[in-house]
Amino acid sequence: MTKIIGIIQARLGSTRLPKKVMLDLAGRPVLWHIYNRLKKCTTLDEVVISTGEYINNKEICDFATANNLHLFVGNEKDLIDRLYKTALKYDADAIVRITGDCPLVDPNIVDMLVTEFIEKMKQFDIVTNVEKRTFPHGLDVEVISTKTLKKLWEEINELELREWFPFFIQKNPDMFKILNIENNNDYSKLRWTIDYLEDYEFLQKIYENLFTSQQIFYMQDIIDLLTKNPKLKEINSKYLDHHNVGAPKI
Repeated sequence: MTKIIGIIQARLGSTRLPKKVMLDLAGRPVLWHIYNRLKKCTTLDEVVISTGEYINNKEICDFATANNLHLFVGNEKDLIDRLYKTALKYDADAIVRITGDCPLVDPNIVDMLVTEFIEKMKQFDIVTNVEKRTFPHGLDVEVISTKTLKKLWEEINELELREWFPFFIQKNPDMFKILNIENNNDYSKLRWTIDYLEDYEFLQKIYENLFTSQQIFYMQDIIDLLTKNPKLKEINSKYLDHHNVGAPKI
């Protein structure tokens, strides 16, 4: 039986929007919504918050502990080390990597990619939807085998690339077998992530319109809302091309 866990990588060190993972959305922190949405996935055995040292991420750690959420505390500046050791702690065969700026992560999309991974894990090391983007920014999903995490952990020596390891994968395409999943419609020009104040304002509007405590909403629900209210897209439209800000140049 293949064990797959969802890992939310989250820290408080955001400079553009400080402590964004703990900002309020509909009465709950952004981090809670990500965790809650991933718990709706049928293909994940566990959901774990993976963060850096307690002294720098006290609010995350205390929130996770108070709410009985799975938590791993690891190296502050070495993402691949945190992810790999989280996978080892939970004895996972693979992980789903979700960043802490994705409070609209869609369980259906996660389940679709995990299912593809399980069916084709002998052929591919990574299943993703960001190699060629067709989903909105903020619905990013990467399924990575623990064997691949170990390979990255052993191979990457530069600290900057250990934090931005997808760029190492881009630089070394022959080392990894990657399957990219595309959506039927191209929604790559939609920005549903949180990195700037305008992103937060956009997400507040989405949650005001769609969130209820009884049921979850999905990508198509948001698309329908934006079709009816196209001006909502304008709230953070000036940041449409702002992706991987601060990433190393390759």
